[in-house]
Amino acid sequence: MVSRTHKILASVAVAGFIAGCASKPPNVQSISSSANPTAEIEKTEAMINEARSKQIDVLSPENFTDATKALDKAKQKKDKDKPNAEILEQVAYSRAWLNEANTRAEIARTSMHQITDAREGAMKAGAPKLYPKEWEKAGKDLEKITVAIEKGNLSPADKRGEEIVSRYRDLELKSVTKAYLGTAKDNLDTAKKAGADKSAPKSFGMAAMKYENAEKLIKADPRNAPVIARASQDATRESQHLMEVTRKVNAGNSEELVLMAERQQRTISNLRSEYSSTEQELQTVQSEAERQRMELEKQQTLLNRAQALRSQLKPNEAEVFTENGKLMVRLKGLQFPTAQSNLGPKNQALLKKVEGALAGVTPKKVIIEGHTDNVGSAEANRILSEKRAQSVENFLVSQGTLPAEKVESVGMGYDNPVGNNNTAAGRAQNRRIDLVIETE
Repeated sequence: MVSRTHKILASVAVAGFIAGCASKPPNVQSISSSANPTAEIEKTEAMINEARSKQIDVLSPENFTDATKALDKAKQKKDKDKPNAEILEQVAYSRAWLNEANTRAEIARTSMHQITDAREGAMKAGAPKLYPKEWEKAGKDLEKITVAIEKGNLSPADKRGEEIVSRYRDLELKSVTKAYLGTAKDNLDTAKKAGADKSAPKSFGMAAMKYENAEKLIKADPRNAPVIARASQDATRESQHLMEVTRKVNAGNSEELVLMAERQQRTISNLRSEYSSTEQELQTVQSEAERQRMELEKQQTLLNRAQALRSQLKPNEAEVFTENGKLMVRLKGLQFPTAQSNLGPKNQALLKKVEGALAGVTPKKVIIEGHTDNVGSAEANRILSEKRAQSVENFLVSQGTLPAEKVESVGMGYDNPVGNNNTAAGRAQNRRIDLVIETE
């Protein structure tokens, strides 16, 4: 008995069929004559391709075909340089037929949800390529049902729906099995023909068990790809092992001897792997120890150079320390009056002493940092600090000890104080020069 829902769907489908019999599609939405024919054709073609990806060509084949035909006519008219109005009329027809196809497909989809789901599963499993004849036959039978639905007749779907679902489900199972277990099945069949079920029963039994386990998982849920993939890989690997054992047995060995030799080989491989791992760990430890030794030597060399500098400069002249792998010389005795950058005689005398001390540490690079107190604006202090650093750079380079390419001066402004800017003594400390020395 046809249900009330089916009667409603049938009445809607019949109305659509009557409209479909007209010379032109129903509900045509005209396109403005100012529209670009090429753009409208491309847009409609994209709509048709999207509909095809949603199986509209299967669920509403007649309307879908009319839509593609109308679009082809539009392309032909465009190629023949027909008026835009004629081209756009066919594009409008194509879209109207496509709308009808979408409407009828929704009706078909409602009536045949299980069929479309089964077909989609078989298609994703690769049935069209793996079993082309069966796929084509099922498609023809499905088309008869969808055409009937399109014309308002749901009876074929009610009568043959379960049969079509079953055929597509079977195709899905067969396709998944062949795709995932094809190699394992071929290996098992080849091994059996070679008598492996009798000459190598342990290996044959293990390979057959792995295959059956994967097959059961596919039958339980052919769409659980991760689980099926793992089980199938296991089955394929075991079938390849069976082929290798069969080859050795047929060469005159017993299966027991072959399997024993494999166990011994695995033991040897494991021991080699453990030895290799231990050797790599030892090399890693040695490399780390060597790195630490070199780092300590580097640090000690840096400390020795700092001490050498410190021994040539008085505590009130400079503070020498190491920081981030570099020598730091804070010129405490180098004082600048507020807002000035000129080097006085006392400053020049100290810089000559510093220059002599630097010669003993072979500097690779010397960055001269100028610093100020916080009196005045940030920009003014940055410029002032840069001028002070530049004054020191000019003096040191002029003496010839430091080549110009090894010296760089930068102005730090008042961003890095070492004294309290709220006191006169602190501000004096902040008006300073720091030498950052990178050694060879």
